[in-house]
Amino acid sequence: MKQHSSEMVTYFRYVATAEKVPRKRTRDEQTIEDHVRINKKVYFTANEVAAFSLEGFGKSLIARSGNKTIIENYMLDYWQPILGFQATMVYINYHRMCINNDMPFRSIDNMAENMGISRQTLSKYLDVLESYGFVMRFWAENKKKTGMNDATRVKVRASIPLLSEDLVAQLPDSIRESHNEYILRLSESYDIELEESLPDVSPTTVIENQGFERKPHSLVIGSGIKEHIERKSKEAKSSRTVEETRLWEESCSFIKTKITLPSFQTWFGETYLLIREGKIIIVATHDVVRDWLDRNYMDLISYTVTQYSGLERPILMKTADQIFS
Repeated sequence: MKQHSSEMVTYFRYVATAEKVPRKRTRDEQTIEDHVRINKKVYFTANEVAAFSLEGFGKSLIARSGNKTIIENYMLDYWQPILGFQATMVYINYHRMCINNDMPFRSIDNMAENMGISRQTLSKYLDVLESYGFVMRFWAENKKKTGMNDATRVKVRASIPLLSEDLVAQLPDSIRESHNEYILRLSESYDIELEESLPDVSPTTVIENQGFERKPHSLVIGSGIKEHIERKSKEAKSSRTVEETRLWEESCSFIKTKITLPSFQTWFGETYLLIREGKIIIVATHDVVRDWLDRNYMDLISYTVTQYSGLERPILMKTADQIFS
């Protein structure tokens, strides 16, 4: 092993060894004993670190114009501490699709899958972004399918808003100081004045006041289509594999212990589970049931199904007409 460098800054990495030592830790008020591997420090000089490059590992993507997403540093430096990393990344993923259209067509399921998160998790971060005026959701209703919410359309703000004074006050001290210096430099060239707080009237209030109420269309699904969907759903439910049937029965037995019986009968009574292409699909009778389960019980369902299956698999919530139409 080389000797330590005489430089002011010494770099090192932790490297695992074959040696293990006993360790005790407490989990759920129980003491667990196990062994952990000992790490050693391997040192490098500043020149060695500077000379090392990751660029030679694997084939690199060819850089081409038009294949990059440009985000203002203000978003990452100052909004990210307010929104959180996850909500910020959701905004960036929607922002990248808004080249010529501030309302790109991308389903919630597709976006969630692309980001490697659940539909419920994505909806939670969209709630955060809506509250600060970065996005606005609209649900598209297909008139050919009664009460069917076909897709969630997300309208995206292209410009990055300035933080208000009360939001700046929420920043950690070092970041708040950096923000004030940034605004001071910017004000030397532009007329910049922060608002005291977010506007009293939110974009949500504005758009909702412009809308109108109406009862859903009582249109009937086209001849034979509704019957086809119901028939295919019954066939799928009756032809479930032993694994699909067992997994959902065991999961439901556990879920019954966590919620009231009326709630279980109302929201889980007619559901069933399918496994398609490695994904677990919980099939609901209606979009209202699907959305309620998605909003209120997805965490419980994900935890339970994962525990009883022993595998980490994507879990989707769908209605029969989404699958079989």
